[in-house]
Amino acid sequence: WPKLVFAKEGTLHVETSRQLHVLPSTRALYVPAGERHPARSLGRASVRTLYFSPTLAVDREPGILEVRPLLRELIAETCATGPLLRHRERDRAISALLMDEIQQSNPLASSIPMPRAEWLRGWAAGFLQDPAAEPPTGYSQRTLERKVLAETRLTLGQWPQQARLLVGLQELSQGATVLEASIAAGYETASGFIQSFRRHFGTTPGRIFSSAGDEPSLRG
Repeated sequence: WPKLVFAKEGTLHVETSRQLHVLPSTRALYVPAGERHPARSLGRASVRTLYFSPTLAVDREPGILEVRPLLRELIAETCATGPLLRHRERDRAISALLMDEIQQSNPLASSIPMPRAEWLRGWAAGFLQDPAAEPPTGYSQRTLERKVLAETRLTLGQWPQQARLLVGLQELSQGATVLEASIAAGYETASGFIQSFRRHFGTTPGRIFSSAGDEPSLRG
């Protein structure tokens, strides 16, 4: 069944066939039917998953969407209620509002394409843990550039840049300050991190969690 994966608290890594998705508590992932999506939490997390009947058409593309306060509460109410059934008027009302919120929610960028080749995927996974990780040895620069571009559609310069921003996002979601997040992401200055963050996410590190009322400490 199609599903919506959401961390009410904490941060998740969810992998689909071609991408790694980072889900702090202001984001959810819509997963189409039949898509494998192994997930793990970064520390302690409280996870909610909604399953949609195949007969219920969800009018949105797979990917990450914004979880606004109303959608957050609707997810919580649905999980507390149990299956929403058509013959119950209240359930129909909740379902209609929930579907509208999901279909109208803004898509958000906190995913990164992952290479398929095992030797390259291992480096990519390691880089997301430690942005100082060096590219695999034993391959020419040209081979690395060609393989990364072919498998991710990003250059060997673009992929690490996006990955660093996701590392910074992860750190912020777990309560790090801007300075701490910039260091963890491998930036030399907090100002450089803020500028890159704004270009990629369309907002500053200090505001990215404010829409859900879940803003971590961002001093620094």
